Amino acid sequence: MKKFVLEIKGLSKLYIYTDIEKIITKFERSENITKTIPCVIKYLGDFSNIIEDRNYISIINHNNNIVKIDKEKNTALILTLKDKFFFPDLIYLAIGMLANDLQQSNYYFVQSSVVKYDQDHSIMLLGDPNSGKTSMAYSLMKEYGYSLVANDNVLINDNKTICGTKNMQMRYGAMKLYFKEILPYIDPSLINQNKDDWDIKIFVDDYLRKNGFMQSNSSIITDIYNISTYENGNSFIRMRDDVDKTLIIYEHITKQIRSNRYVLLSMGYPIPSFENEDYMIKRYASAKRIADNVNLYDAKGTIKSLTRKIGDKYKK
Repeated sequence: MKKFVLEIKGLSKLYIYTDIEKIITKFERSENITKTIPCVIKYLGDFSNIIEDRNYISIINHNNNIVKIDKEKNTALILTLKDKFFFPDLIYLAIGMLANDLQQSNYYFVQSSVVKYDQDHSIMLLGDPNSGKTSMAYSLMKEYGYSLVANDNVLINDNKTICGTKNMQMRYGAMKLYFKEILPYIDPSLINQNKDDWDIKIFVDDYLRKNGFMQSNSSIITDIYNISTYENGNSFIRMRDDVDKTLIIYEHITKQIRSNRYVLLSMGYPIPSFENEDYMIKRYASAKRIADNVNLYDAKGTIKSLTRKIGDKYKK
């Protein structure tokens, strides 16, 4: 078996054992993992046995489909036919198990985009899939010089960011409509003519690097925007009250731990919740502390108008 480790800032490690070649190839091309999990991936060599007693996933080629997950030890054994396994299943399981380990020390993943607007402070963009989080983050970086803390998942300790995913994927439709300056940097072979422009997602990291866009990890979140963007219409930003703030924050720092959005599709097996009553109480206390130190707004409107409204607020 090949052994890899996913490590997050010295705070958590998850070991992966596998003999399935396509999984090994994906781990060697780290962007397949780091676009979702803010981690460093290391290859640790060949092993015939698992040497850890916790925090590992073993996924082995086998004629039978078998899943055994131990929530207490944070381990998973998966036996599967190598050609039938769906790689994103492994990513969803891994982030849930990392979240389970990290919650013991009051660290939580939040699925969001986060951009830093000055030396110390950042804003978080929440929203449903396709709400425009990535477009808003990029627009604020472009127009106001913000640096990218996270594009998909950020790790927080109360309202402090620790690290975040940096690989940025954008929809081809959004680039054509809003950000035409990126198009010359796109490899034409990545554009599937048989798909709708809004269903094509392309990494723009090369463009960001070549044009001097900045990245960061540590920051203090001062404001959270629950955003919904559309092409035309009026824009508004409305502050939420204290009770709403706490509940919304609690919901978002709980998502990865509950795992209720994730299923091992290739196995027909729902990923179990990693809930624990003691940790739920601690998590709510953390949500309350965050709510006491941040403002939370609903923000709806066009990319251009919301960029201006939000960006102008933090001008010195």
